[in-house]
Amino acid sequence: MIRNKGVCCIVLALEENDPPLKFRTMTYKSFSSLTRAEALVKLGGIILNNLLVTEKAIEYCGIHGYNYRLSSNIFPLMTYDKTRIIFEEFLQIDEIVEGFDKVKHAREKCDVRLSSHPDQFNVLASENDDAVTRTIIELDFQGWFMTRIGCSLDYNSPINIHVNRSLGGGNHFIVRDLFYKNFHRLSDNVKKRLVLENDDKSAGWTVKALYDYFYHDGDTPITFDYLHHKCHNLGTPEEEAFAMAVQSWQGHTPLFHYSESIPGDKNPRKHADYVQALPNTYNTTIDLDFEFKMKEKSFSL
Repeated sequence: MIRNKGVCCIVLALEENDPPLKFRTMTYKSFSSLTRAEALVKLGGIILNNLLVTEKAIEYCGIHGYNYRLSSNIFPLMTYDKTRIIFEEFLQIDEIVEGFDKVKHAREKCDVRLSSHPDQFNVLASENDDAVTRTIIELDFQGWFMTRIGCSLDYNSPINIHVNRSLGGGNHFIVRDLFYKNFHRLSDNVKKRLVLENDDKSAGWTVKALYDYFYHDGDTPITFDYLHHKCHNLGTPEEEAFAMAVQSWQGHTPLFHYSESIPGDKNPRKHADYVQALPNTYNTTIDLDFEFKMKEKSFSL
């Protein structure tokens, strides 16, 4: 049974408001073209806008009984090493703190399950120290924000990433050991929330591989992605992989991902606009993020 459907980052209904409520961003090129004072004022305004959009997205999901995946782009450039920004630099710091409080209040009032899915560049199992440092800074920041807005410090508020290292060459143990070596450098804001998702490409980590090397050895929960499993499963039946992933959540309601291929497209990994059929949950209660291009409009079933 699907307990709650989840909206990923963008709520299209908010973008249809007058005026539209949309996330905004800022590139480093734009930031560096201004004086630092000017750039911080502009960036502060963008962050205030994004906090407002987040607040309204949570309220929308609360009204409709949805979960909500936080956008990874609420705070452009905050963790970028060339900008080295701290919140105290913003002239709008009091307004930003108020924005945090409003998001927290919306979460508490609406009782919406929140999650995070940081971008693909986050690689804990990298052999590149700089890449790992950037990953830890980014994950710690996102974990801090989730704690700041009152998210539970457990797998009910998961931070979902991929291993992002190939399975090729029989290096399962090397990748796992690198991952956990760097995992232990993370703050508790991340360690107590971090979950791993199965991959959709042939050199990636299947649910069974994650179960064998990350759940058995490190108790890390597995996010079951239906389409990824369909694209890459090495012969493990869906029901068996699904059961492994459910077990790994250690009593917490799993938050899984669902999408479908675009009908007739030669690339089965491309996500369709709309849901055609709900997936089998094998008599298990789960929450399910719908990763379709039409966001909350996609799941009319």
